[in-house]
Amino acid sequence: MSIQKYLKIACFCLPFASFSSKLEAQVVYKTDFPKDANVKVYVTSYQKEADVVVFKTPFIHNADGNNGLWYFTPYSGEANKKICYTLAKDNADLIVFWTTKKEDAGWLNKKKKYLMR
Repeated sequence: MSIQKYLKIACFCLPFASFSSKLEAQVVYKTDFPKDANVKVYVTSYQKEADVVVFKTPFIHNADGNNGLWYFTPYSGEANKKICYTLAKDNADLIVFWTTKKEDAGWLNKKKKYLMR
């Protein structure tokens, strides 16, 4: 195969590769307005109640994949998901438990995983 064919294939596939990684990213923006949020989140004090155990990472490059590592951005345009906290568990789309250990992050209720894609 010639170099030109490789370049054509790379140019064609590159936008799809970056698009698919954006779908899985966990760059999150917190909004105070439920109408602006993609997901309403309730924070629980009990891990067994949670849909997902989340580690807040200070580094945006760690927020790759839908695995409970969230990077909170101050810019709504940079976020892949906008969340709004709710005080009532019944009003939430997703129940979150915060962890201080990166290795504990992950989904407990995989049926809700689609919410953060």
